[in-house]
Amino acid sequence: MIRAAPLAALILASSGAVLAVENPAPEPSVGVARMLENGTILIGIRGPAVDGPLQAVLMVEPGDTNYQQIIDHVGGLKPGETKSIPPWPDQAPKGAGKPVESPPGA
Repeated sequence: MIRAAPLAALILASSGAVLAVENPAPEPSVGVARMLENGTILIGIRGPAVDGPLQAVLMVEPGDTNYQQIIDHVGGLKPGETKSIPPWPDQAPKGAGKPVESPPGA
C-alpha cells in the first residue's frame, strides 16, 4: 500500500544519510528512494526544482503492486540503500516541448 507518511517525512528530512545518494545519476532526479531494513521503501519526491526540497514522502511496503516496479526503476534497491530516482519515461525533461507528431497520412 502506498500512503503518505508524516513520520517518514521527518526521518527523511532529519537524516543526512537518507538524503545522501549512494549512486548519483547524471540525469535529473525526481527524488530519492530508501529501503528500510524491513523492506519498506521510503520515497521522497521533489517539487519542480530539481535541487529543491522534498514535497512528498510515500511509503511503499512489500506486497504493494508498485513495489517491484519502483525497485526496477531505480536499478535495484537493498535494505539500507538510498538511490536517486530518475524521471519516468513519460516525464519530459524540463524545457522540452510536446513531441512532434507525424501529420495524418504521412
